[in-house]
Amino acid sequence: MTRLLAERIVSVGLIIAGGIVFLLTRDWPGRSDAFPDFASVGTMVLASGMLVRTFMARDIERLKGSVKTDFSYQAWKPFYIIIIGIFYSISVIYIGFYVSSFIFYFIVTYMVGLRNHKAIFLTAAILFPVLYGFFTLALDAYLPEGILF
Repeated sequence: MTRLLAERIVSVGLIIAGGIVFLLTRDWPGRSDAFPDFASVGTMVLASGMLVRTFMARDIERLKGSVKTDFSYQAWKPFYIIIIGIFYSISVIYIGFYVSSFIFYFIVTYMVGLRNHKAIFLTAAILFPVLYGFFTLALDAYLPEGILF
């Protein structure tokens, strides 16, 4: 498969996935669909730009050649993070949004190779209160509460 065709398939797939997420969140109570709607529309806009770009001469030249398959951890890391993200999405329902997000944050920062513990904990100390303030206080969004809170 050529890199150009792969780029087009991925962009069309992202547009379809974004549309599905957008449609699935229509019936959510209150403003709990705000973030998924924003994320899905943003994904569709960026993927549309990615698709349009594949028809421009400069990118047609850049994407010449075949797709190279690499089975190293570095190459598969995005896939592993997506799998962890799927488990995160499921755990939000059972454990709760804030606890799942806290756990997910530390797992993913470790997976991507960040090892500066001071920066990681400082970011967490700022990120999670901001998340709480944004979703709970500003948007009045319903966030799933699980076993803990």
